[in-house]
Amino acid sequence: MVTGRAISFFAHLLATSIVCLSSYALGFQSIANPAKLRYNADSKASAPITNLHMVRNIDLPEAIVFYGIESMMEYSINGEDGESSLMLRPGVVRLINECLDVGTAALLLSEESGADETSTKQLFQSACESSLDATAVLNLQKIIGGDDNHQVLHFRTLDTHFVCPPASDNDEESSEDQSDENDETIAFYNLQSNGKSPSPAFLLDSLRSVNIDPRGFGGSSGFGRGQWVEPRRSPMTARTVVFIAGDWVTDNSSEEVEVEERSTVKDRCAAARAAGCRVIYLENLSSDENLPVSIEDDEDAISLCDAVIDSFGNDSTREIQPVSLDAISTPGDYWLNPPNPRDDMGNGVAADEIVEYFRSEREMEDAMSDSACVVDDVDAADEEISEDEMAAILADLDAL
Repeated sequence: MVTGRAISFFAHLLATSIVCLSSYALGFQSIANPAKLRYNADSKASAPITNLHMVRNIDLPEAIVFYGIESMMEYSINGEDGESSLMLRPGVVRLINECLDVGTAALLLSEESGADETSTKQLFQSACESSLDATAVLNLQKIIGGDDNHQVLHFRTLDTHFVCPPASDNDEESSEDQSDENDETIAFYNLQSNGKSPSPAFLLDSLRSVNIDPRGFGGSSGFGRGQWVEPRRSPMTARTVVFIAGDWVTDNSSEEVEVEERSTVKDRCAAARAAGCRVIYLENLSSDENLPVSIEDDEDAISLCDAVIDSFGNDSTREIQPVSLDAISTPGDYWLNPPNPRDDMGNGVAADEIVEYFRSEREMEDAMSDSACVVDDVDAADEEISEDEMAAILADLDAL
């Protein structure tokens, strides 16, 4: 009886082992032959198998900056009377209209002496009306219409007194919250002429003086993008693209230029890099002797830029353009990762330290020039002889 039970137990154990080994062998065969495994899965599944890919966030520019009038406008010969006039570069209107569609801020910065926001805006309107593209005139009110908080294109000069922008698009809400927002949240340098390039103060103050609605996580052209959850804020420098062009040189300008003197375009490139922005250089490939000015490219300035282009393209929305908001996104056609503040050699820098350095240097130069004038006046006064001294000298001569 005991023997029969033992035989039955071992027989059951052997059968279980055979079943386990068979299952293991079948599983190993399926893994070793993935085609067979895929066939079995496909034969039972109602939908085809698709491979999964990683979706990376694409950051559209939060602000584009035309640093200098030269980067947005150019002189062109009018075919009717042969006179030259200032016009917008081809593609500028299309690029600003893209900003209007997605909520990207656009800024035109002028460091010209004596220029103010009103005169710079009038210069843009005149160039817009003289443009060969009629679309520019039709969209003029959309681009610069309304107050500074509602327009797409903002104008800033060295004479601008920077203040905190309203925290809301709603005028009633912004007026109520204005007293609470004008303070510690946004700090301005407000150095005026002492903050011009190569100091990044003017560029940073200009960016901080405008507000945008941050876009949520998602892909290019709004693909898979979530709702806006962040409050209105100033554009991030890492998501700002600065356009810079060569300097305008007039025919009557002096040819004698100091060798060590840095050009304006190179100063602007250095300021944009120190602020932590991407820099695109507009290279000049043609020249016309009939124009009142010529564009002078700087090879040293070009070496500091992240990309070099010869034009924005044109204002057609149906053609592939060299510069669009998708093309200058991060990642995009020109770079992959956001930048950091850096100097001409590519070393990391602190923007506040750069601003403080140029501020102290320029204030010291102003103080030295003022003191030199005072010393010269004192020396001139010492050289003059008073009436009493003259009378004493004449009395000594009479005694002789």
